Amino acid sequence: MASRVRLAKVYTGYAEGLDGRIYEIETAITPGIPYFDVIGMCDSSIRESGGRIKAALITSGFDFPKGRITVSISPAYVKKTGSSFDLPIAICILLASGQLILEQGKKIYAEGELSLNGMVKGTPGASVRLNTEEVYDYCLIPEDETSSVMTDRAFMSVSHLRNITDPLIDVWYDPQTISPDIRLSEDPDDIPDLSEIKGQPKALRSVLIAASGWHNLLLLGSPGCGKSSCGKMISGIMPPMTLQEARHVMLINESIGTNNNKTIPKRPSFYIHPGITATRLTGSSAKLIPGEFSLADQGILFADELCEYKSDILDLMRIPLEEHKIRLVKDGISHEFPADFLFVGAGNPCRCGMLYETDEVCTCTPAVRKRYLGKLSGPFLDRIDLFCEMRSIKGEDLKKITSKENKELNRIMRDQVKSAWQIQEERYKDLGIRFNGRYDGADSEILRSDSKTIDYASDVAQKAGFSARGFCKLLRVGRTIADLDLRADMTIQDISEAAVYRRRI
Repeated sequence: MASRVRLAKVYTGYAEGLDGRIYEIETAITPGIPYFDVIGMCDSSIRESGGRIKAALITSGFDFPKGRITVSISPAYVKKTGSSFDLPIAICILLASGQLILEQGKKIYAEGELSLNGMVKGTPGASVRLNTEEVYDYCLIPEDETSSVMTDRAFMSVSHLRNITDPLIDVWYDPQTISPDIRLSEDPDDIPDLSEIKGQPKALRSVLIAASGWHNLLLLGSPGCGKSSCGKMISGIMPPMTLQEARHVMLINESIGTNNNKTIPKRPSFYIHPGITATRLTGSSAKLIPGEFSLADQGILFADELCEYKSDILDLMRIPLEEHKIRLVKDGISHEFPADFLFVGAGNPCRCGMLYETDEVCTCTPAVRKRYLGKLSGPFLDRIDLFCEMRSIKGEDLKKITSKENKELNRIMRDQVKSAWQIQEERYKDLGIRFNGRYDGADSEILRSDSKTIDYASDVAQKAGFSARGFCKLLRVGRTIADLDLRADMTIQDISEAAVYRRRI
């Protein structure tokens, strides 16, 4: 007796973090009591799709086939969740029931959630799902995803199941290719100008060096001296993102559903506080959702009141500060998320905050100071490139706060940073990195440093008790200072200034 089993296959995508995976959806319609079954380690959002799909097909003018409908989503050993499987399952049912005809050997891709009335809705992560090298003859995505999806493949946007107007796909399939039109913002004029910081020339210089070489910065000083302001204003001297950086940031934001247009106004700049949780920082392993570390990629992560953080939270920062990425493990599989940000920390040097003041008496005992700063472990501090102490604003500098000045410091510094970045990009173009702060070596030829400068840096590091990592950071900060001054070769004066910012607390 001839088999009455009717089979069909459709492909769809699934976002696992920032990685796109291709899944096969197979549907079999067999004789028997009407029943809808989804197999393949699917959660309730997929298993309950039968009701949505049946209603959507019927209200759109199609027939829901009688008999036992079995939907298999493979690979079956991977857990799956989400409602983006609705449209591909519905199309697979139409193919298996003969209401839609696919020429043998051709492949069709689809994704999207279905409403009961047949409307097709987008779900977060479309660009991630489409970011694969697979080739399809037909590609269907929800119409409301086309405003943010970033892909070079041809596809047809569908808003309703009624877009399927004929059993022959070629009759109604009308593909289009949308080139990403990302409108990059120019100068970030909504960020206060650094000229508002009075009486802190060393802090402003450290901010400039940090932004120019992508060096991690720690500002310590008394309350109200401008630490937080410096940390929040540093993004104002960053040059606009490149198209590649913008697409990368948009991809991260789309993975959590926060990217709703193609305008990136400025570099990411995230402010975190002592009460932040570990999951908020690193992301969720259960759902593979990136945290603040990844959301700040290509931008700034500013941690205020650093000494008030829990020790375990500070220890979490060590990996992204060193490796510039975060690993999350789900179902035994390791997933990598980018975390290449400029870290800026700010805090008080002691509990009362007056340790660095010359005319104020610190009320903390040595034991209290040691305990307060003890949260900042040696391995954590060793990953900081620049240290800068700040003191209260006094005398004439206080009066300057009330006066208006021509706010051009951000623009001037931004031009300096941009010039330094261009020099570094040319230097490291064969190494796949962009900044001195991301170079993990100390090659004197690459850093353009003669033997006298190396000897001086070695002597400084030995007397100051720097580790090998600290010595390399000293050289790299010196290289950034030379780049700011447009010097091809690093000098002893560059190392001397860099040593001022390498003093440990």
